[in-house]
Amino acid sequence: MEANSMPVLWVTGAPGTGKSTTGWGLFTRIAEQGGSVAYVDIDQLGLIGPPPGGGGDASHAIKAANVARVLDTLRQRGVRQVIVSGIVDTSRDVALDDLTLVCLRCDREDLRRRFLGRGSPEALLEELFELAEQFDRLPNRLDTTGRSPDDAVTALLPHCVVAPGSVQPLTIPQAPPARVVVVTGATAVGKSTAAWGALNTLWDKGCKTAYIDTAQFGFVHPGPDPVLAAAAMATMWEGYREAGAETLIIVTRELTPELRGVFGELTTVRLDADAQTLAERVRRRADGEAPLLAGDELRGAPTAVQLQVAARAAAEAERRPEADLVLDTKGQTASETAAELARLIRC
Repeated sequence: MEANSMPVLWVTGAPGTGKSTTGWGLFTRIAEQGGSVAYVDIDQLGLIGPPPGGGGDASHAIKAANVARVLDTLRQRGVRQVIVSGIVDTSRDVALDDLTLVCLRCDREDLRRRFLGRGSPEALLEELFELAEQFDRLPNRLDTTGRSPDDAVTALLPHCVVAPGSVQPLTIPQAPPARVVVVTGATAVGKSTAAWGALNTLWDKGCKTAYIDTAQFGFVHPGPDPVLAAAAMATMWEGYREAGAETLIIVTRELTPELRGVFGELTTVRLDADAQTLAERVRRRADGEAPLLAGDELRGAPTAVQLQVAARAAAEAERRPEADLVLDTKGQTASETAAELARLIRC
């Protein structure tokens, strides 16, 4: 393999076929074996609205442009293997260098069970099956019917490079001018939920706003790599600006010097909660209350892990890092916090 090559394995397929689970499993398996690897969820690269800026064909175009930007940043850093998961536009060619596209599929009864089992509405089944038919026409398919996620990972691992890499120097670009609001706070305080709710409120009002959760851009081994994360943020904002965004919401547990340097002026909003509230939110997260995202350490976590995370969250909250605005979320529902955050951000 050439020194600067970086194979990309893109795991695609209809909703419910196991794209994210398999993609994340590949990332963790390669990392456990000492490989240089990064994981990218394509859905995280098109969070801009309101439509048409973030809907339909425009959404596919924005994601395609942003994934090219992010992959170029990873390549410059010296990453040896990238795993991408998410729906690809089957009507277009995917123009990426050194790409292997694998489509997951399963029989319709299994797909129905998985789709409904994660809370999706039955009314969308017909649309789901039509989409599955399109994906079934793609080459290089892997049938996951009755197959465990570990089995799917094992089947796809031979498509990947498992090798250590050499971290290369990377210049963090200066992001284009932006109105940036950074939402911070301790683990489980509800940053992502509140920011996502505020984002949708802003979209409803016609505010051209983009959203980045830094936790979804930190999946790299070896890591963490704050320089790489900051560079990815800068190039992502460039893409969102080109798509018409005027405001950027960033969700992060910690505002690193590297990330602050990318954007210059920004407004920080810290969400606060006491230890008892944080412990309760940790428990609810473990019970599956929040949407499942890659790297979630709490979904299904045993009591011992919940207690460890709750203690860590309380210690993080006690540090009370400096912020321009502070919201005390004790006694608030997620929707109440989101509404208050949306009022602070405005258009």
